[in-house]
Amino acid sequence: MNKRNAVFGLCLVVAACGRSGAAPAADTLAVAKQRDDSVIALRTQQAPALADTARVTLASLLKQPESALFDSIVVVQPPKENGSWSAPWVCGRIGGKPGIGGRSTMTPFVYQNRINVFVLDKDNAAAFAALRAKGCENPGARVVLK
Repeated sequence: MNKRNAVFGLCLVVAACGRSGAAPAADTLAVAKQRDDSVIALRTQQAPALADTARVTLASLLKQPESALFDSIVVVQPPKENGSWSAPWVCGRIGGKPGIGGRSTMTPFVYQNRINVFVLDKDNAAAFAALRAKGCENPGARVVLK
């Protein structure tokens, strides 16, 4: 009788261990999706303030900051890299009197933060296009404000 109880107990332990392997994987995926959704929700909530900060920072590049004009502004969340989210970017165009580099036309820009501000000019066209492709025009990026 003791042997039978021991075998029965062992079978229960093996069965319980076998079932527990599938559930955590599903739970882990659900937790990861919930975390990603929370990050996107927070970034969406913070997007208007980020766009305003980008406008102020970019306007300060002009000789007459009060003349700054903006269009095509979007805030994008670049896709995850190596399992983590980078900060959102603001993409758009700026003009003013005089415009960036003395131009009279709107100038495309990418704003990552107050230190990393990129504007298109004749000397950086390829690098600027690559940067926009990585974030602003990336099919995997999520627009959090348009």
